Amino acid sequence: MTPFGGRPARIDCPAECRADTARRAHHDRLLAVESDPDAVLDLFETAVTWAELEYDESATVPPARWVEFAQMHRWQNPERALRLFSTAADAALRGRRPTSDPLVRASGDGICPTLVPAPTRHLRLAP
Repeated sequence: MTPFGGRPARIDCPAECRADTARRAHHDRLLAVESDPDAVLDLFETAVTWAELEYDESATVPPARWVEFAQMHRWQNPERALRLFSTAADAALRGRRPTSDPLVRASGDGICPTLVPAPTRHLRLAP
């Protein structure tokens, strides 16, 4: 899938990919996961930091489209490519982007997140 010079081939890409010049560098990096271990590391670094860092979504294929990306392209091992992108997308989409207002937080946010909100207890005052 990589021609001379190690660059991924876009020959088999759908027209949508060929027309998306803004995301071309990230697109090519995603295509390289099949032949370049560093591209796999880049994919998972992006996945685990997606919710924490501000990626330029106009220049990046977002995690919500990674499985679709894998399905739209040809791979030497399609099942492995789908597993890679599915696992990376799952990791990326589990994270939550912080709210814009630091005082507005969801239950479980913070240093000690909980799975279930604590029950509300009402104190009774002695007569």
